[in-house]
Amino acid sequence: MEQTPRARRRALAAELLLKGERAAAISRKTGLSYPTVLKYKALLNTGGAGALAQLKEYGSRSRLNEEAMSWLVSVVKHSPKLHGIEATAWTVEQVRNVILQHLGISYSPSYVYKMLQTRGLTYRLTYSSNDAHAQRRQRPVSDRDAARRRAAAEMLLAGRTVVQVSEALNVSERTVRTYESIVNRDGLEALDELTTSGHQAILDPKALKRLKAALEKGPRAHGFQSDLWRNRDVQALIKRKFDIYHSNGYVRQLVTKLGLAHLMHPPKRRTETRLTVNDKLLAWVARTVKKSPRLHGMDGDHWNNARLRAVIRKRVGVEYSRGYIREIAIHAGVGDLITRRRN
Repeated sequence: MEQTPRARRRALAAELLLKGERAAAISRKTGLSYPTVLKYKALLNTGGAGALAQLKEYGSRSRLNEEAMSWLVSVVKHSPKLHGIEATAWTVEQVRNVILQHLGISYSPSYVYKMLQTRGLTYRLTYSSNDAHAQRRQRPVSDRDAARRRAAAEMLLAGRTVVQVSEALNVSERTVRTYESIVNRDGLEALDELTTSGHQAILDPKALKRLKAALEKGPRAHGFQSDLWRNRDVQALIKRKFDIYHSNGYVRQLVTKLGLAHLMHPPKRRTETRLTVNDKLLAWVARTVKKSPRLHGMDGDHWNNARLRAVIRKRVGVEYSRGYIREIAIHAGVGDLITRRRN
């Protein structure tokens, strides 16, 4: 569809908008970005189809010549400090600004990432460096997470893979797959309604330095009965010293970033029972969910986590968590058929 002339895609988008289809669905069908579809929708609402037809085609994107691209590759391979940026690694926005300042060309963040990705330079990027903490804390956590969810959804709608979105936004692949399922089922608007349940604050560099010094003394120095740190003990220490609560996963991630992973108890290994989730089981789940739950003795017309969990337990004898049940459904390609209804 992206090879289709823009005018034809615009006309198709207008036709689908007039039929009342969701903007997210239209974006997928036409290959237009979600913001572009929203722009077309606003024009239709205010000026009708005539206003949309009067839009001019955009010119081709300015491209970097071979010399400029060689310069950019060299820039990204070296430290940002050579360009007056006090950071140890590049962010997409910093690369974007350097291109604008030195070459006078303004690219979108997604296009900058794509350029770096095609040249194997994404390993030079970071998305959560300590140097950025002071600026990030000025925005509420809920606002930041909402913006990141929106960015993830728009990247997925633009054709990016789950792995690419996960690497670009520093979000777990499991979380991105959840976003993908929500967007595919209910559109981008449903993603905006999610509430943030993550940590309440971020430790600044000074606090991180204090935390590192405390962790290096070992758990027993702080009254914990263990030679290695456990997640709950680190949580308690952070709560005691900084009055901040972090989840188990974030605590382990934080200690690892401080270079102290060797002081932590090793994480529990996944049970071997997960090995039963193979292609054969996924195919069975896909067939099962496409039929009525009543065929399996369920009192309901819609599949939800509890019902799918029950039939999988009956089939393979394994009790999976509700979160993993949804992950199985997503991998089986039927995540959008699992409803949150209880009746």
